[in-house]
Amino acid sequence: MIKINRNIGHNRGNRRVWIEGKSLANENWNKGTRYTKKETASGFELVRDDNGALKIAGGENRPVIDLCGAYVGKALNGFEKVSVVITAEKIVIKGAACAALLIQLAA
Repeated sequence: MIKINRNIGHNRGNRRVWIEGKSLANENWNKGTRYTKKETASGFELVRDDNGALKIAGGENRPVIDLCGAYVGKALNGFEKVSVVITAEKIVIKGAACAALLIQLAA
């Protein structure tokens, strides 16, 4: 199991979550691996599925997951970061409050 944090980026007016490299490859999420995306109350679950409509992009040595669109902004509304937990069977992406926001809310 691998745990990482990522910033939520922007691309062409949409929110974007980008995950790449060894964090994926170490759990065998390689280029061409198929999966199904499920929206949850706090983000997304990407579940390995041989018949899934989505697949890992990138190169053989640098797998990439690029979630970008209005659906990302809707699911992660109010967050600037995500926490990501990667296992061999699924990837869980949840909105994560940044320290600056927590300080602001506590004041």
